[in-house]
Amino acid sequence: MTTHDLTDSSVTIPGDSSEEDVRHTSRTYEAVIGVVVALVGGALFVAARNIDLAREGQAFGPRWWPTALAISMVIAGLVLVVQAFTGRIVSDEAAMTRSGGVALTATLLVIVVYGTAWQYLDFRVVTVVLLAALVAIFGGRGIKALLVFPVVTTAVLWVIFGMLLQVPL
Repeated sequence: MTTHDLTDSSVTIPGDSSEEDVRHTSRTYEAVIGVVVALVGGALFVAARNIDLAREGQAFGPRWWPTALAISMVIAGLVLVVQAFTGRIVSDEAAMTRSGGVALTATLLVIVVYGTAWQYLDFRVVTVVLLAALVAIFGGRGIKALLVFPVVTTAVLWVIFGMLLQVPL
């Protein structure tokens, strides 16, 4: 018996999955994610159709943004499904890490707090806090990143939407 005989591919080790099994599982997982994204987009599209309009015939009424988001989600979901079976397999290096999960959770929490706080506080105040928190979560440090960037960005948003477009913020 030679060492070549010991590394024969016909030998199986309990608990060891073949590369083909890993590919199949990864592709299935990616396809399921794409289907879920497309289904959520479809549900959002149906929900957007139920938004009451103050008057018919508006080009950019209250249905526009949710409908655009829903269509984008359906397209993105379908792209994910197609990519799952035709694209490259995600390697272990791209797998989610603990620090990435913490950053994602913190980001979602900050966004929920922002949405809630916006109901009670001024847009300019909560947006500066949101942007500073997001910059801090993703590693921004210093006065420019934590103060100047959020203030300038909020000011630009306020001028465009609040003053020029007269969107009630």
